[in-house]
Amino acid sequence: MWKGFCLVLVLAAGTVRAQQWEVGAVGGYGFTPSLTVKAPSGSASTGFNNGAAYGALFGNDSNEHWSGEARYLYRYSDLNLSSGSTSVNFAGHTQFITADVLGHLTRRSSRIRPFFSVGGGLKIITGTGAESAAQPLGNIAALTNTMEFHPVGDVGAGIKMALSRNVRLRLEVRDYISPSPSKVITPVPGATMGAWMNDIQAMVSLSYAFGNER
Repeated sequence: MWKGFCLVLVLAAGTVRAQQWEVGAVGGYGFTPSLTVKAPSGSASTGFNNGAAYGALFGNDSNEHWSGEARYLYRYSDLNLSSGSTSVNFAGHTQFITADVLGHLTRRSSRIRPFFSVGGGLKIITGTGAESAAQPLGNIAALTNTMEFHPVGDVGAGIKMALSRNVRLRLEVRDYISPSPSKVITPVPGATMGAWMNDIQAMVSLSYAFGNER
């Protein structure tokens, strides 16, 4: 968690020069639609289990309608593989390090500010379970104890609410879009799997704004 937060600070310090700053904590819950693995011996659904997420954000308001932020997010995301009545679960987690541009529909002085966001960065997928040569559905794919890195893009929308002069509450939904894993979930030779993965996060954050007065 702390390593990721330090990376957020580095990204923000290097890219944001405005004087109105915002730092906050993020919590939420993630949902990942399943992918289908098709092998010569059969097919199976695979992906990540739904799970809680938490992290941090650091950003600024650069003008009345546009702002930027860096964000770190850690998501509990055990892997799964299932076909018919057979299923396998494998411990794992996912980390996101992103930089985003936010467009606000109201001015900075507004108490309620609907917004949309777009950005991208890095997605780190880690399988932490115990591998087994006798893993069920091993004729279709294997869930492995390894790590892989992917570029990720994200789009989202939400609403910011000013609880006081400096404290803000935010509700939002983001879709993190990345290439599908090929190591943590390894299809057998000759098998195919969907090329893209969506990770949909519903999140709430509480932040503190400081710097130049509005």
